[in-house]
Amino acid sequence: MPFTNKQKYTLFCGFLTEITHSLIILLMTKVHLSRILSFCGILAPPIMIFFILLAGHFTPGYNHITDTVSKLSDQASQNPRLMTVGFISYGVLIIAFSYALYLRLRHGIKAHLAWFTLTLYGISMILAGIYQDSPGGKDAPLNPEGIMHNVAIITSCISIMIGMWMFAGSVYKKPSWFGFTWFTFGASFLGLVLSIIFAVQSQVPAAGLLQRIFYLILLIWIETVSIWLFKLSFTH
Repeated sequence: MPFTNKQKYTLFCGFLTEITHSLIILLMTKVHLSRILSFCGILAPPIMIFFILLAGHFTPGYNHITDTVSKLSDQASQNPRLMTVGFISYGVLIIAFSYALYLRLRHGIKAHLAWFTLTLYGISMILAGIYQDSPGGKDAPLNPEGIMHNVAIITSCISIMIGMWMFAGSVYKKPSWFGFTWFTFGASFLGLVLSIIFAVQSQVPAAGLLQRIFYLILLIWIETVSIWLFKLSFTH
């Protein structure tokens, strides 16, 4: 039975799609892929900062000093979509960055654990955007969606810390990553101290400011590692 024109067109489009996909795979070498994904890591911190500032601007009564980032997309927020997009965009970029780091480190259990935990960090940030925090502030009871949001945030904090430690161990004694081990240990120590203080934020009057300092330390680390990773993709 001969093909109809519609069937011929469908087959041609499918064939063209497969050819295009094969060419992309051939052209997308490991170096090019690493370069693109590391650039995603460079974009992640400014994207997160941009959405925090934008969502804060369009949220009446929001205070960056006393209010947490989660309040920008909680269930009572007037413009939750802005920060939701911010969380999800940031998480996707972090997942790309984690794989770029894996492509560079590659060997060893620590490199694999760094990839896994940093990917988990990205996934957790995406889930923090999908699930909105409960309304009413830190003293209000959590509903199921609020619990999911807080679980995602806690998981993200734990996974990024472990990921940083695994990265520090993986690049130890590697000349191309000279100084990054101690830089990472220093940043993770400050982040750990701040996260512990933030965990008991009922005694902290400026919870929003404290959280932002914690985020800033992580974002500086991600930005620094991503820029260096991007630079290395041109030298090796």
